[in-house]
Amino acid sequence: MNLSEILGRPEGKTLEFKRDLSSPESALKAIVAFANTAGGLLLLGVEDRRGSVKGVTEPLDLEERLANLISDSIVPRLVPE
Repeated sequence: MNLSEILGRPEGKTLEFKRDLSSPESALKAIVAFANTAGGLLLLGVEDRRGSVKGVTEPLDLEERLANLISDSIVPRLVPE
């Protein structure tokens, strides 16, 4: 499945869109829900509900921040892919 197909799908049990990590609790809740089921896909830089791509300015910094949030906030430890 390519990115345009994913963006055309509605958010649900295995797909979540987040514009950014300004409210990380929401993203962490989605990640925990994915971990407790069959997994899922979290797309950052995409507007909730509308699916319009806004992008991110520093993807590596955002990835590191998310990894740190997961490591510091979720127990038992989770290793995201």
